[in-house]
Amino acid sequence: MQPQQPGQWGPQHPQAPQQVQPWQPVPKKKSRAGCITFLILGLVALLVVGGIAGVYFYWRHGIVTEPAGEEPSGQPVIAPCDLVSAETLRKLHTTNLIHGYSDEETGSATCTWRATKGQDGTNERYLDITVSTSVAEDPADALAEAEETFEHYRQTDGKRASRVTDDLEGPWDEAFMATGTEVKAAMVIFRKGSTTVSVGYDGYDKTYWFEDQRLPAPDAERAAKTAAEEFAAGL
Repeated sequence: MQPQQPGQWGPQHPQAPQQVQPWQPVPKKKSRAGCITFLILGLVALLVVGGIAGVYFYWRHGIVTEPAGEEPSGQPVIAPCDLVSAETLRKLHTTNLIHGYSDEETGSATCTWRATKGQDGTNERYLDITVSTSVAEDPADALAEAEETFEHYRQTDGKRASRVTDDLEGPWDEAFMATGTEVKAAMVIFRKGSTTVSVGYDGYDKTYWFEDQRLPAPDAERAAKTAAEEFAAGL
């Protein structure tokens, strides 16, 4: 007898069933269309914002660089407006006398200066002087009237100011400075004898923002005091 070949007739071991792998979908590649769209929209938004900003700053640049003031008024310089020298007016950027008035009967006078276009820079500047001289015949009455006028200024402009500097030194009998009033950035009120004078200085500096800024208070104070000292020295 032939020897039995393995696996022919003898008992065979059953093969282990093959495990069937569950079906898995093939992962899809992520689309980059959303990212590209987002980038395009962001770029468009930046271009729009940049364009608006460019137009705005171009517009403001034209305003900032435009000469301030008006054409020369041709107003004759009368007394007492001539007590402020041309050199001082140039330093204060207010060379354009647009109004000068004087009345000897009432003892009142006003002088109003503004910037001259093309001569005084690009920022607006204002210088205003008001004079009140008592016309009372009695010197004592005239002095008392001037002192009353001076005190009236203190109770009005002084009360409305953000800061008041008393006992201001200068060529006068008494004076104070009012800074930050609604009317002027700085005012010097002085009395010399029977004459009371108000000297106000104001202005605005152009900016690239929506609104111009009032000139710094220290600049306004120096300008008002300079004009007041020169005016008082000539009285």
